[in-house]
Amino acid sequence: MRTDVLPDDRPLSPDDWPDPAEQRYAERQARLADRYDVDAESRVLHTDAAGRIHYLAAGEPDGEPVLLLHGVSLPAATWLPLLPHLTDEYRVYAPDRPGLGLSAAPSYRDRDLRSFLVTYLLDLLDDRGVDSPHVVGNSHGGLQAFLLALDHDRVDRLALVGAPGGVSRDLPLLFRLLTVRGVNRALFWLLSRGDPVENARQSMARVNVVDDGALPEAFYELLAAGARLPGREASQRSLATAQGSFGRAHPLFDLRDELYGLDRPTRFVWGTEDSFWPPAVGRQVAERMPDAGFHELPGHGHTPWLEPGDEAAALVRLFLDE
Repeated sequence: MRTDVLPDDRPLSPDDWPDPAEQRYAERQARLADRYDVDAESRVLHTDAAGRIHYLAAGEPDGEPVLLLHGVSLPAATWLPLLPHLTDEYRVYAPDRPGLGLSAAPSYRDRDLRSFLVTYLLDLLDDRGVDSPHVVGNSHGGLQAFLLALDHDRVDRLALVGAPGGVSRDLPLLFRLLTVRGVNRALFWLLSRGDPVENARQSMARVNVVDDGALPEAFYELLAAGARLPGREASQRSLATAQGSFGRAHPLFDLRDELYGLDRPTRFVWGTEDSFWPPAVGRQVAERMPDAGFHELPGHGHTPWLEPGDEAAALVRLFLDE
């Protein structure tokens, strides 16, 4: 008999999920893992901070731990194309941030974002017995990675793949509009009209990739299934509102003064066509950090590991192996 409380002591199959939309998403997630020949366990952890946290676990059980933190609108499963480059030696954990994927969908309204964005990650690391993993963050996940390092010293090596949050309060027009309550409700409605798979494809082209030639249809089917998960749109709207005010990002999105003193080994991997900020924004930050390197990838967008070719994945693996 299915219940809303899922077991956290074993990997889950799509049939374990209580809601048909969750089952559909879990099936698409498993299909995408098969597409990339990744043996990834789908697991949950029940936390006091954020409710149910879903995460993918893959790779060598005794390998050095790597924590993958996704962006503001893409779930953990979008890291699956990167996993084959890591799982031969590393133990990889990729959680769905609350409000995306198969994690719970809480409201972000009236939250202390600096604390709320990382507390569930601390719970996950503690549950897995991990002290200081290597952390790979993209976009909003980059902001979370910075906070894990700055506020909790729970990061060994830090890789920012794609422009990370925390280096500028200037936002692209679409994301400025999403900070305005009411306006973001209309935008979410407009962007969800039509065929869900085609919407996913257009969203990826608008924000994340320059060339979608490397992405299979199963990738877009996963994103389409995610758009139908209960409560996800309301949670995402609450986060968009909490992250700014009338077009200006929350002060949390400018951590530069703190980052200049962060002494963790750090690498930025930044596409020249990143939709958030040009490489010069990140290069200026890297140059003032004690132990940071910067790699620029011509023709790559905001999620460079999803572009054709393995340049981004190779740079991440090289950095972790150092």
